[in-house]
Amino acid sequence: MSTINIDQLICLLGEKDKRAFAKALSIVENKEKGAIEILNYAYRNLSDKALIVGITGPGGAGKSTLVDKVIKHFRLKGKKVGVIAVDPSSPYTGGAFLGDRIRMSNHSTDSHVYIRSFANRGAMGGISNSTKNVLYLYKSFDFDVIIVESLGIGQDETEITNFVDVTVVTVVPGFGDSIQMAKAGMQEIADIFVINKADKPDAEEYYQQMLASLAMIPDEIRPVILKTIATNDTGVDELVEQVCIVGQKNWAKRDKKTIARVKAEIRTELIYLMEINLAKLVDFLSEKVFKGEASPFEVSQDIYEHINFKL
Repeated sequence: MSTINIDQLICLLGEKDKRAFAKALSIVENKEKGAIEILNYAYRNLSDKALIVGITGPGGAGKSTLVDKVIKHFRLKGKKVGVIAVDPSSPYTGGAFLGDRIRMSNHSTDSHVYIRSFANRGAMGGISNSTKNVLYLYKSFDFDVIIVESLGIGQDETEITNFVDVTVVTVVPGFGDSIQMAKAGMQEIADIFVINKADKPDAEEYYQQMLASLAMIPDEIRPVILKTIATNDTGVDELVEQVCIVGQKNWAKRDKKTIARVKAEIRTELIYLMEINLAKLVDFLSEKVFKGEASPFEVSQDIYEHINFKL
């Protein structure tokens, strides 16, 4: 597979070859030669059949264990499942532990489950630009359900919701009081709140606090609140049932989310391409500033005036 050319790789992708799929994911994630051709193929061969589920929440909420059990229940329904597990990058090396697959190793021999970990590369919102791109590849492959497990989020890190059909926010008792739940961010993106580790002593009180916090939201848009104990599979069957129900309800919102996602994709790719070329230009012009031949502000203005934006 290492000597295969991009045309051959794309041909194998069309045949749903898993080795080709794994290779293509690596090329796209690392922005290697051929990544654009692969993404163009994926975009033109997107399937609408897959239900895309985002599972996010703070660190320590048991997301990976929950995803493991969710995979199990979708498989019991005969669904083919693809998983994108986002792990944090090291601020020093840029690498990632990619430990999520360890907790999901029960499915390693299942040919109808594909799990891949990706580093977030310091991206805000829990998912990197590369992760967003590989989602197109997943959507062009043969999955019925795609699960995106993202990093823990803050109240202003809500981008994942534009890339999934159902957003599940996982919390645990002790994460914060009910006022936190009512603040903008988590409450706005959650279709389903899951209180995991619900066997903790204060779980019921926490559940009641969340119910009270969200009571003023109209029924039709109020998030579902569920309790689970992922370690022993308690409540996960109900979660999967609600994911399917909410996914069907949210189907009408797909066009709106698609437009938001397309705008984000164009903006991200444009900035990436500009940054590559601008970095070289800035390196060159910084010498001019260093020699006292111009100020940083003159150089910046000159660059800006030579960028031709035409609608």
